[in-house]
Amino acid sequence: MIWIIESKSKLSREFAADVERLRANKAVTQHVARAVLNSTIAEMQTPLKPPLDPGEPVLVLAHSGYDMDPRSGQEAPWIGGRWLDQFAQDLAAKFTPAGISGHSLWFLVCHTGHDVIALGHHLVAAGVDNVTIYLPKDFMYVSKAGIPHVLLSEADLDDVNRDVARCDSDYWSIQGSQGTGSYWAGCTISGQTVTPLSAAAVEQAVQAQFDPDEEES
Repeated sequence: MIWIIESKSKLSREFAADVERLRANKAVTQHVARAVLNSTIAEMQTPLKPPLDPGEPVLVLAHSGYDMDPRSGQEAPWIGGRWLDQFAQDLAAKFTPAGISGHSLWFLVCHTGHDVIALGHHLVAAGVDNVTIYLPKDFMYVSKAGIPHVLLSEADLDDVNRDVARCDSDYWSIQGSQGTGSYWAGCTISGQTVTPLSAAAVEQAVQAQFDPDEEES
């Protein structure tokens, strides 16, 4: 399934395009047939019904980034408008720790892969175990082929989004686009222990999930 987190109850044009492109990717089309849109904390914490099928991957499509956390007075990562500790509680409430066990979480978000280990520890604190999580480490966009890519750029978010739109999300036309799986991070949670994955292992996993035919690798 794909869990979409928006600030409004209506799917944005940007995210609608992402979902459409993902559904056109035969490698993941079956995994995004079911889409759940949440725009409030209450909705994010409402248990998923029916629950996930065994082994079903979960794609999380949301905005993310870094901002000043007023609780600590320091810059901190957020996903879907929620600080990581809050988001981990939301995820545990949405899927339940038992319901998410045995699944992989693919975050279609920007930048926050730098804090994948921190997210892993927050998920452990929320009772989550036996999962693997993957996050991009810079700007992320979904290409015309329905493959998520990291885009390295010093430009601000608005400029990057304009560049991607101008090129109609064509991977081969967007300067700074990285090969499938590059600049992602990942970790596993097993037995309440968070273990980072190597860059090579993460790259291979992203390719196997989204680009098994190596269209854009």
